[in-house]
Amino acid sequence: MPEASIYIPNQTLKDAAKHGELVVFVGAGASMLCGSPDWRGFANQVVGALEKGGVLSFLETEQLRGLGDSRRTLSIAMALAKEKGIAIDFDSILHPTKPAAIGSDLYELLSSLRPVFVTTNYDKWLDDVGPEDLSTEVKIGGEAEPAKGPSRRAKYYLREHLSPALLAERGAVIHLHGTYTDPSSMVVSLKDYIEHYADPKVQAFLSAMFKNHTVLFVGYGLAELEVLDHIIRSNESLRTGAAEPRHFLLYAYRSTETVQTRFVEHFFRDQCGVCVVPYCIDAKGYQEVVEVFKGWNSELDVRDPTTLDLQSHLDRCVASPTSVNREAALRLVRNRPELASYFVNSLKDVVWFSDLDSAGFFNVEHSPEVKVVESDRGTMYQAEGWPALRYLEQTSASAQGDQATRIAGIVRAISSNAQQRGLDNWRTWWSLATILSQLPLEVMTDLDVDMIRFWLSGRFESNMVGQELGEKLLPRLLDSSEPANWHRAMLLVDALSMVRRTGESS
Repeated sequence: MPEASIYIPNQTLKDAAKHGELVVFVGAGASMLCGSPDWRGFANQVVGALEKGGVLSFLETEQLRGLGDSRRTLSIAMALAKEKGIAIDFDSILHPTKPAAIGSDLYELLSSLRPVFVTTNYDKWLDDVGPEDLSTEVKIGGEAEPAKGPSRRAKYYLREHLSPALLAERGAVIHLHGTYTDPSSMVVSLKDYIEHYADPKVQAFLSAMFKNHTVLFVGYGLAELEVLDHIIRSNESLRTGAAEPRHFLLYAYRSTETVQTRFVEHFFRDQCGVCVVPYCIDAKGYQEVVEVFKGWNSELDVRDPTTLDLQSHLDRCVASPTSVNREAALRLVRNRPELASYFVNSLKDVVWFSDLDSAGFFNVEHSPEVKVVESDRGTMYQAEGWPALRYLEQTSASAQGDQATRIAGIVRAISSNAQQRGLDNWRTWWSLATILSQLPLEVMTDLDVDMIRFWLSGRFESNMVGQELGEKLLPRLLDSSEPANWHRAMLLVDALSMVRRTGESS
C-alpha cells in the first residue's frame, strides 16, 4: 500500500499554489465518496420521484430507466417534472443524512487548501465545508438567503454572473452547471449544454481559467468535450511543445491496469496538455485519494494572488475590453479597492466610460480635499489626484452625443459639490478644465463660465487652469461658426482677465 509520504505534488502545482493561480476542479467522483449518487443513480432517483408522484407507471419508469444513457434519462425526467409541476426533492436525492467519513475527510482536506473551486456538481459538499475564516457574505449571483450553519464560502451558480474575476476570489465555489438549491440553474439536457457552453460569459470564464491558471481535476474524468475544447484551445504548450503541461488530472488505477494507465497518460499529455497523476487503489479503493491530499497538504502552500498577479489580470482585461472582461475587471476592483488607481490609470478607451459611470467612479463623494502637511519648512498643501478624472482627460476628446452630455454633467456636479463643501483642489480644477476644453462645444452653456470663475478664484495658484482654458477652449470658441460660442468666448476672456487683474491667487 502506498504511504502518504510518497505523494509529492509536481513543482508546477506548488508554484501555482504559491502564486495564487491554483483552481481545484471537483467532479462527481469526489461527491460519491460522501454518499452522493453517480449519474445513473441520480437519474434513476429523479425518475423514481416521478413514479411516486403518479406521473409515470411502473412500465414507463422501467423503460425510461432502461434508455442506457443516464443524461438522456435525466433530461426526459426533468422535462416531465416541469411539465407536470412535480417538485423534485434534489436535497434528499443528492445528500445522505450523514456524509460518509471518507468523503468528509476529502472535502476537509480540499478546504484546507483554500483555492478557488470550480465544480460541475449540483450538491452542497463544497459549499458547506470551509474554514471558519471564510466570509459569510452573500455574493452577487450567489444564494439569495443568508448563510446558515457551516456555510462559509461565496457561492456562484448563475452563468450570467460567471466572470474571470471570480478566479481571484480565493475560497469561492463556482458551480459551473448550477446548483440543487435553484433547479432552474441546473445544466442537464443536451439543449442546456449547448446553450450553456455557447454563452460568451461561460466561454470567457473557461478560457481565462485554462489560459491563466493551473487546474487540478479531482474526481473528474474530463468527459465533457466542451471543457476539453477550452483546455486544448488555451494550451500554448500543445502548439509549441515548449512548456510542460500546466493542468493536472488525479487518476485512480489498479496495479493490473499499468499499461492502460500509461496509454491514458500519453493521451492526455499529447492531446490535451494535461498531466495525469496516477494513484493506485488496490488497497483502499477510491478513498486512496484522501492519502494523496494528506501527502500534499504540507507541500502545497496556497496563497492569495499577489498584487502583481492581480494587476496582470487587469492588464489582460484592459487589453481586450469585451463586455465580459470589463465586468470582470470592475468586479475585481470592487473586491480589491486598492487596485482602483492602477486600473483607472491604465484606461485610455472611451468604451469603459459607461461601466465606470455605473460603478460610481465619478461620484462627487470621491472628490479629494487638499491635505495640510506641517513640516520643518512650514505649512504645505498637498493636492490629491483623482484617477477617474485623469481617465476623462484621456477620453473626453472622443466623446459625442449623450456621452459628451453626461461628461459635462459630471464636471458640473463635481464643481457644484466642491463649492458646497468648501473644497479647493487646484488639481481637480485643472482636470475639469482639461475635460471641458475637449468636449463638443454644443454641450457647453453660459453658466459653465460662472463655474470656471469658481475654479480660477481659489486661494491657490490657478495659472495651470487658466492656461488650459486659454490655450485649448478659447480658440475653439472663437473658431466656431456659432454666435453663441463667440459670446461664451467673451465671457471666458473676462473670467481669465479677472484673475490676472485682481491677483488673488497665490
